[in-house]
Amino acid sequence: MPQRSRIAVATLALAGVDETLWPRLAGLLSEEERARAARFHFERNRREYVAAHALKRALLSAATGDDPRAWRFAAEAGGKPFVAGGRGPHFNLSHCEGLVACAVSRDVALGVDVEPMDRRAPFEIVERNFADAERDWLLALPEAERTRGFFALWTMKEAFIKATGKGVSQGLRSFAIGFDPLAVSFPDPSLAEPGPWRLRHETIAPTHLLGLAWRGAEADVGLFEITGEDLPQADALREYLRDT
Repeated sequence: MPQRSRIAVATLALAGVDETLWPRLAGLLSEEERARAARFHFERNRREYVAAHALKRALLSAATGDDPRAWRFAAEAGGKPFVAGGRGPHFNLSHCEGLVACAVSRDVALGVDVEPMDRRAPFEIVERNFADAERDWLLALPEAERTRGFFALWTMKEAFIKATGKGVSQGLRSFAIGFDPLAVSFPDPSLAEPGPWRLRHETIAPTHLLGLAWRGAEADVGLFEITGEDLPQADALREYLRDT
């Protein structure tokens, strides 16, 4: 029987990265990435960028054994990055205040998103960005649960449009995320994305939500909360991704 595909999702909390480790993480980046990081005005944004792209390189190398510094990237028409030359695993990145995430698979294209819950939910965007079924589900929640409900929807919608590779051109109202069971549907069948689609939703620590989407067969998903000291070796990730 063929083995199931594996997806590794790693998160890195910036607060847990020791000050002495930032030069080491920056050293994993390409010259172009370091130059882009230097252009951020605020240190927190610079660190989010450095951590996300160091994590990306470490996970790709965990899957293949290649030098983290050797990876080169290109982008699809919708802006989704991929390994240049088509020689590497699939990956996707997300970063937000305080947390970065990367998902990697050798077999399936995917999308990932992370969002913090400890902020005001922008409910004013619901009408133009959520499908009717999503809006109705959100408004039916007790008021105390609506902020979490909003970000649960948002992480899954972002993960889905990143998995399709279309980004914002996908049209956020062209599909609906449901949670019982967790699934995607298409109000207009003519706009449906060929599937099957698989979704995963997780709480990371007490403050962040993570959404994961991929197209294809069921896959094993490994979740790893790692620290700056784990990079670039990422031993647990290497064992998980290569043990197939």
